Amino acid sequence: MKKHGTANILLIELVLVILFFMLCVSTLVEMFGLARVKSAHAKAGSQAMLIVENLEERLAGTADAGAELEKDGFVLEDGVWTLRQENYTLTAVESEEKTGAGALRTVRFSAEQKTGTPLFELSVVNYLPGEVSP
Repeated sequence: MKKHGTANILLIELVLVILFFMLCVSTLVEMFGLARVKSAHAKAGSQAMLIVENLEERLAGTADAGAELEKDGFVLEDGVWTLRQENYTLTAVESEEKTGAGALRTVRFSAEQKTGTPLFELSVVNYLPGEVSP
């Protein structure tokens, strides 16, 4: 007695297994692509935060925030300091509140990715004592 269907069943089974693996591969490729995008987003945020943290330390020791910002490559445009990098843009807005004993200087940093997605906002506040009369 001859068996006629075994070769066809094996072929169908192999085709189904190959289709299943192709579906798995397409899902994995998509996941790796998303992971790469998220990694680039995190890297841009990390680089921007490092620049702002270094600036924060230097701004605490100086009375001229504009000079420190300019030293790091920021450009003053309409009262807003801007630093454009390849993956992100940093902006800094400086404000100062005068009091009887000194001045309270605030520099508000914000970073956004080149796609326009905001990364973070950070305020740097520094008190500059003035001359006190006896």
